[in-house]
Amino acid sequence: MGVVALGSVRSCGVTTLALALAATWPADRRVLLVEHDPAGGTLAAASGWPPEPSLVSLAAAARRSFDRDLVWEHCQELAGGAAVLAGPASGDQARSALGMLAGLAGHLGTLDADVLVDCGRLDPGVPGAGVLEGADRVVLAARPRLADLHALATWREASPFGSGRVGLVLVGDGPYPDAEIAEALGVEVLARLPWDPEAAGALVSVPASARELRLSPLVRGARSLADRLAKEMAGAPQAAGCGSGEVLAASTRPSRTGVLRTGLWRTRVLGAWRAEPVPRSTNGSTPEEVSQ
Repeated sequence: MGVVALGSVRSCGVTTLALALAATWPADRRVLLVEHDPAGGTLAAASGWPPEPSLVSLAAAARRSFDRDLVWEHCQELAGGAAVLAGPASGDQARSALGMLAGLAGHLGTLDADVLVDCGRLDPGVPGAGVLEGADRVVLAARPRLADLHALATWREASPFGSGRVGLVLVGDGPYPDAEIAEALGVEVLARLPWDPEAAGALVSVPASARELRLSPLVRGARSLADRLAKEMAGAPQAAGCGSGEVLAASTRPSRTGVLRTGLWRTRVLGAWRAEPVPRSTNGSTPEEVSQ
């Protein structure tokens, strides 16, 4: 069993990625999806679930005592059977609950399941660092667009995580091919998934195995990625924070090649950024964001 932390530096789409992976995770492996987003969760509202059980009710129960079996008592369930520890819609409530559950990261790897953790936007100073540090895999979602890759390159320069633990999932179309992005950032591109809000919206209430979804490009791509990650988790050493500090220490050692490639990428994208500034729309979003 293992822990996969999912996040994004700038792009949206992390929850869709986490949901698609949970919905297509191999049936022979138990899976838990945790909404660990300090900005608040969206799955409860999308699924029509009641406010509790949830991350908030778990935080309240854990104030009295905490054991790993307690987590399962506060989960909802997707149509396909995957368990979900849903976050509250309110960012204030989410941050409060995550603060009360600061030690949760150390317990995730002890659960009898593969755990997918939706960390949302990886903004500095918000809860979530413990999950990233203790995860067997860190998977970042990004659109293959200039602004998103520029933000990712900057994050990679300051990131303490070694390239071997970080993988990239590209969402939607863009002018940059996978191989070029991987070489420039020094991060493996694990998959490219389509931007498909219709299929993503259906996953909260329809099993991924249903006829209307199983052949959709989103579900097919997510299933291939889920199979790959599940195989990694089956053979992954236990993550730090879950009993193996040596693994984390080795995997987070900075890669000189990765740093060099990130520097080269930043030089390229910064030049292009200055040469072709992106005008801002009146509502504060770039035209690129509005179009998506």
